[in-house]
Amino acid sequence: MRLRVIILILSLVAVVSTSAGGLYYFFSLRDQEYSVARRRGASRTEMMQNQLSAYLSGNLNTVRALAGLKELRVALTREDPASLAAANAILDHFQQALEVDVCYLMDRGGDTVASSNRRAPHSFVGQNFAFRPYFQEAISGRAGKYLALGTTSHKRGAYYSFPVFAQTGGAPLGVVVIKAPIGGWESGPAADADSINLLTGPHDVIFSSSRKQWLFKTLWPKSPEELAQVAASRQFGEGPWPWVGLSPLGGDMAEDRSGRRYIIFSRELKQYPGWKVVHLQSLRVISEAVWRPLARTTGLVVLGLCLFAGVLVYILHRKAGHEIAQRETAERNLRQAKEQLSHYSKELERQVRQRTREVAGFLEYTPAVVYMKDPQGRYIMVNSRWEQLFGMPRHEAQGKTLHEVFPPEVADQFRNNDLRVLQQKKPYQAEELFPYGDQMHSYLSVRFPILDEEGNVTRLCGISVDITDLKSAQDQLRRLSGNIMASQEKERTAIARELHDELGQVLTALRMDAVWLRDRLRQSQPPAAARADNMCRLIDKTISDVRLIATRLRPPVLDDLGLVDALEWYTTEFEKRTDVACVFNHFQVPEVDEFTAIAAYRVAQEALTNVARHAAATSVDVILRGSDGFLEVSVVDNGRGFDIKNLDQRKSLGIAGMRERASLAGGRLEIISQIGVGTEVLLKLPVHGLAGGLR
Repeated sequence: MRLRVIILILSLVAVVSTSAGGLYYFFSLRDQEYSVARRRGASRTEMMQNQLSAYLSGNLNTVRALAGLKELRVALTREDPASLAAANAILDHFQQALEVDVCYLMDRGGDTVASSNRRAPHSFVGQNFAFRPYFQEAISGRAGKYLALGTTSHKRGAYYSFPVFAQTGGAPLGVVVIKAPIGGWESGPAADADSINLLTGPHDVIFSSSRKQWLFKTLWPKSPEELAQVAASRQFGEGPWPWVGLSPLGGDMAEDRSGRRYIIFSRELKQYPGWKVVHLQSLRVISEAVWRPLARTTGLVVLGLCLFAGVLVYILHRKAGHEIAQRETAERNLRQAKEQLSHYSKELERQVRQRTREVAGFLEYTPAVVYMKDPQGRYIMVNSRWEQLFGMPRHEAQGKTLHEVFPPEVADQFRNNDLRVLQQKKPYQAEELFPYGDQMHSYLSVRFPILDEEGNVTRLCGISVDITDLKSAQDQLRRLSGNIMASQEKERTAIARELHDELGQVLTALRMDAVWLRDRLRQSQPPAAARADNMCRLIDKTISDVRLIATRLRPPVLDDLGLVDALEWYTTEFEKRTDVACVFNHFQVPEVDEFTAIAAYRVAQEALTNVARHAAATSVDVILRGSDGFLEVSVVDNGRGFDIKNLDQRKSLGIAGMRERASLAGGRLEIISQIGVGTEVLLKLPVHGLAGGLR
């Protein structure tokens, strides 16, 4: 009897222990499955967010490219049938190529002037979408993106907009829009039967869902004021946006009307404020994933224990054989990998040797000086040209600094340029003087840094090319140009003198004869006298024109009274001739030599000529001043201006001539201009010999 009790107690203890262990095992498995489900749900939500973000950003660059097409600009400016047909053809092509819902073009008022769905029953042509945020963003000059239900097509979509600018810039002419479908995301790889995937907009309105019956409902209960805001936005149709019946339970849990509970995962949608990707994971599905396998396993435990002993040896034998076969396969694969690695290593070594020979040949035979230093300025590598130039073998140059190789003044010049590259961490180009033989040679040097992964300078490299002959040729060309301009000035002076002295005297004598003839014929032949009087007036006008031409060629006031009076006379004549208000001011102008005065006068003359021809200005200011040993001439107009980047020096001969005169006089010319603001031409010349003082 006692034995039976003991057996019964032991049996009860075994049953209780087994039950407790089973329950503990079940709840442990459930908690573990919950944890795994949370990680899986968070990962799936992040994947949906990335997929949807990538999908929604796919057409941003495309609409930007579409907005830059010429046909759209022409359609917005001309609005004739041919232009609209060309724009419609472009929109049709993009709609078919991108497989989107529609591409359309709106003017600056929001009216649709061209569309790829122009032949559809719900055509956008003539519709006004100025109330849409994507239009307001684009017409302000920025790219727009928007998710909404179409007010005309009643289809969900992602809108991408970009402003269409005129070729010359300014305010947008209109807006081009691409509308892409959004429904394809719902059946993507993130959707399955055990979960609910949602895309919610502002106020938690469901815009996309793997459950079709949840579309355009609110995820959480909403107040009448919030629903009024949804209606005012016109983003999700006309309503009424009912609640799906989901209630929060605290934390990341929620419950629907039927009592089913879910784990909620939510992530903000990048670049779309107020939009979220939501993933709902059913707790019932998680629990079933635990107890169903456990129930099946419990029923098979007894049978498994019986079969365990019989099949254990067989399983171990099979497993050992399988592992041996895997080891042999792994060893065979390892041998093949070693052979391939050896082959690749030999090929890589061959390529490295070939590239090394090529680089070494370049360094050996290039006429340029090539070198490499560490950040402290010590030479690491120099080429053969460096050895020839400075007479030091490369093995001796390694490890030496600039001051150990060059004289102090040359070393300081080189080191300052090195420090500039080290500080700015970008290439720097400069002209440097190298001592070679009994003279200094000019070299054009380019220094550039080599950076590590953290952006620190590890090496400083330099390439220097001898430009001594080029500089000499430039100097000769400059002197030749100066002689040509001096000859031109002499020729202008000679022509002006010939016009004034020779032709002027002949015209004066001719006028005297015409006056004598008029007076003799006045009584006897009045018609002939009238003809003679017309001749007198014509001769007077010709004399005036000859004097004006001679003065423009070489104003006597420039030689007789100086630069200030010459510019004052010319600005006055310019105002009379062009009806452009011209104001001349001068401050502390030093006395300058004839060459400097002619350069300043001709630059101002050419600048005013350009104002009259191209600027469409109403006023221009000419300022002449002396400042710190320099003579400055400034010509500022209020004309249309231009883009300096588009200035073609080969076609702008006047500007090239002004720059050449400034260079020959040892000065510099600067042109500052902005479209719609005006242009300033600033000439700065050095003044030599200020003994005459200021006036």
